[in-house]
Amino acid sequence: MAAEDKESFVRWQGITRDYFSSVSNLVLGLSTGLLAFLVSGFVVVQPVSSCLLIIATCSMVLLAISIGLSVWCAINRLRDFRATTQIARSRYKDEPVSSSDRQETKALGKLSWCLFWWQLVLFGMGSCGVAITIIVQMWL
Repeated sequence: MAAEDKESFVRWQGITRDYFSSVSNLVLGLSTGLLAFLVSGFVVVQPVSSCLLIIATCSMVLLAISIGLSVWCAINRLRDFRATTQIARSRYKDEPVSSSDRQETKALGKLSWCLFWWQLVLFGMGSCGVAITIIVQMWL
């Protein structure tokens, strides 16, 4: 790989890592805010139908799971960074890097992306439920 290509790859890999963290943190904040909004709204105003209560409860559960996945994703990313740092330290010291260490970082990276996508899907479903709850509550 040419030096210029390697620099480009490293630069774009860093950008991807930064945006991954930013989007994950954004979804965590939005999920937390929507969950707080929904809970505080139902403390003040009782839902007009049991169907609406079921939708709101499902939305709360989906948003809570999304928050849990966000935290898990952050912890998993820290573990991935730590393992990658250990590999980089070994390479810096001209020590051999075991294949199990490399496999661990690959598995942690895949798990991070899986958690990230599930976090987004559950946030999307939960926010749709919140929107339906608000619209129906206002309509009736």
